[in-house]
Amino acid sequence: MSEGEPSEVYVFCNVCKENVPLEITEADIEKAKTGLISVISVHGSPQHAILVYLDMNLKARGVEYPSLVQVDEGGSLESEQATTIKEDFTDLNTIISSFGEKKELAIKRFAHISAQLIAGNTLYLIHNNKSIGRVVKDQIDSLFIDEKPSSFVITFDDIDYVTGMRPTIYDLQYGSFISEGIDIDTSYFEKIIKDALDNPNGFSILKNDYHKLKYSYRRLWELLTAGQRVYSPKKLAYLISIDLSLIPLLLRIAENDGIDVSSRVKES
Repeated sequence: MSEGEPSEVYVFCNVCKENVPLEITEADIEKAKTGLISVISVHGSPQHAILVYLDMNLKARGVEYPSLVQVDEGGSLESEQATTIKEDFTDLNTIISSFGEKKELAIKRFAHISAQLIAGNTLYLIHNNKSIGRVVKDQIDSLFIDEKPSSFVITFDDIDYVTGMRPTIYDLQYGSFISEGIDIDTSYFEKIIKDALDNPNGFSILKNDYHKLKYSYRRLWELLTAGQRVYSPKKLAYLISIDLSLIPLLLRIAENDGIDVSSRVKES
């Protein structure tokens, strides 16, 4: 794109079933370095609107269909839909890119957030534009099957209202943790994220890995909170169908949940 000239990006509209052009300038792309570009397109016959979120590479991160749009030229445009609908543009690379331009650092940050959510800790994402924050939140939430993670989008003005003993608070605009949450070894999460990124079906693979890990933890929690039986790490790994190397991670999460692990788990 030549300096000063707008770039034309096409996004598929699910209402009129065709690609819609969006004009993006260099100034818009600069804004995306600390978040996402949000663009509204009013088009079609009958007229309707789409709200598109683009990243700094001009890739669509999400599309919403407002049920009511106010325009200056003469009133409102009403679509037949009663609620906002989001299309699934979820891609693992785009999720990772939300946590930094440097890939290695972004993976470390996302691995830490993933570990916190697997452990059941609360995540707060900070962005002064809550719509942009919600796009990132929704993409993270979509990685977890069956159980919705405890995650929220807040602005800087809401920080004083954050609750919880050790919540994880991440600033999406400045790319930093305000509060890291509970202490967990995240090396396993870094590994499976990197492995997933090398696969064209990485999102589905990581989603399944998280599901298996969460399921195994639920089984471990049930064993350690019922009765007084003492287990060896090897026996626990067998009973919950997980690799023995992951038992220390799950036991650390159990300790954070208030379980007296030292009295219930002993080396053989």
